[in-house]
Amino acid sequence: MDVWYPIQAKQKDRVGRPDIDSFEAVMTREDRTKGFFVAFDYTSDALREIAAFFRKSGKAIIALTVREILDEEIARKLA
Repeated sequence: MDVWYPIQAKQKDRVGRPDIDSFEAVMTREDRTKGFFVAFDYTSDALREIAAFFRKSGKAIIALTVREILDEEIARKLA
């Protein structure tokens, strides 16, 4: 059973492109098609890099904010 998803959480106000670049390297090295990244917020460069990574590789990084996770509706979906 080789189905698992990398998850990274950063306790930073805003995650930037270098953080996303590092996560992409892990996803590529481990040959994962989906990964989850959790932060308080993301810079526009980070979000653009996530979109570009998906366009060129087909691999998805799901960018979640702490606020989204704490939101009651999303919390129910994750349960």
